[in-house]
Amino acid sequence: MFSLRMSTTSTTPAASSAFTGTSSYSSSLAQVIARAVAFAQLPITLLQSQQSNLTAQQTEVQTLGSNFSSLQTAFNAIATATGSSSYSADSSAPTIAAASLTSGAQAGTYSVSITDIGALTNTVSSGGLSTVSNPYVDNISSSSAFTLTVGGSTYQIAGSASTLSALATAVNASGAPVQATLVNVGGSASPDYRISIQGTQYADSAIQLNDGAQDLLTPLTTGSSVTYQVNGQPATPVTSTSRSLAISPGVTVSVLTSGSADITVAQNAASIASALSSFATSYNAVVDELVKNRGQNGGALAGQSVLLELSSTLSKLSNYSAASSGSINSLADLGLGLDEKGHLQFDSSTFDSAASNSLTAVLNFLGSETGGGFLQTASSALTAVTDPVSGIITQQTKSIGSSLTTLNNKVSTQQAKLATFQANLINQMAQADAAIAVLEQQASQITSLFAAQQTLSKAING
Repeated sequence: MFSLRMSTTSTTPAASSAFTGTSSYSSSLAQVIARAVAFAQLPITLLQSQQSNLTAQQTEVQTLGSNFSSLQTAFNAIATATGSSSYSADSSAPTIAAASLTSGAQAGTYSVSITDIGALTNTVSSGGLSTVSNPYVDNISSSSAFTLTVGGSTYQIAGSASTLSALATAVNASGAPVQATLVNVGGSASPDYRISIQGTQYADSAIQLNDGAQDLLTPLTTGSSVTYQVNGQPATPVTSTSRSLAISPGVTVSVLTSGSADITVAQNAASIASALSSFATSYNAVVDELVKNRGQNGGALAGQSVLLELSSTLSKLSNYSAASSGSINSLADLGLGLDEKGHLQFDSSTFDSAASNSLTAVLNFLGSETGGGFLQTASSALTAVTDPVSGIITQQTKSIGSSLTTLNNKVSTQQAKLATFQANLINQMAQADAAIAVLEQQASQITSLFAAQQTLSKAING
């Protein structure tokens, strides 16, 4: 009879993780080791199960974060649609003038009368100068410095202007309100390249290029200003150096030819309807993802408080109602209603009817992100979820990440202890097995000795 005492330390070198003995009890000793190690492994298995659960939760939170990010994008589209993009501009004479809108445009009709579309000043290098057959080799002057005059302003052209091509490049880089190009007035048989310098503003601005000894340009056309009136004002037409006319904040008219055109700026509901429809689609994607985590067989976040927080956010969006007594008091009045599954369904006919009755009422209900209404409420609710620092998704991700780090450290510590425990146990069993093997050998020798004595005794007595 003998007993074994387990110890966390060993005075002999640790044996390999696989126990092999020589005694007849070695297989039983190996079974003892396996059962002890398996029992010691149970806390680690539990920790690893917790790791798996947290990893699944982390993945699901990331999925919900992506869904809410898409919902935030859809919300931003509504905010954009209620701004400048809710306006459109039409021209009664698009061949005379076309209009474009930017932020600040307001509804109204603008009568624009174009009395003169203006002209650009045009010049070309004179014919008595050096003939240039190759603009990349030759120049109209041997000078290394030129002075460009545009109206009352002068610009120094110096540096690498040794060829006609380089001179045109230097003129364009001078900052002067001109555009230089090269033209061949001699044909392919006898090339004669000239530099053509045209003003970029519609104004009577004389253009001249001098090489220090002579003027190099011949005027072709004299520029003139664009003149126009808006709603018959002022009595003396306004002048402009551009054919792009800012006739009102956010309203720009592009002049095409002389004549009159009525520019009508009005709000339209098409972009708002499209944005609301996209918002419903993104909202429903979040709803479906949350449903996956509810119930007895719910997903990784089943029973977690974050589900309640996120569901509360959706409720704030879908159940928003205005405090006013206007014609639009809820999302349902805009055609956004909840079905039996909690999905938002967009009814375009309901929206079209509401917008047709009063687009102003629709816009007042929606409001803005900072000026009240649905958009301000929705902005606050979504920011509480998606904020990259303090949002629910960010905080939940950090919390799970911290728990995973703690678990990883615990698992590593426990695995190290288990390895030590297993090594010590194998060592002890190896020593026990060796002792048993010695005893078995001694027993075998004694048995053999008794057998020999009995045989000898029988021989003597016989």
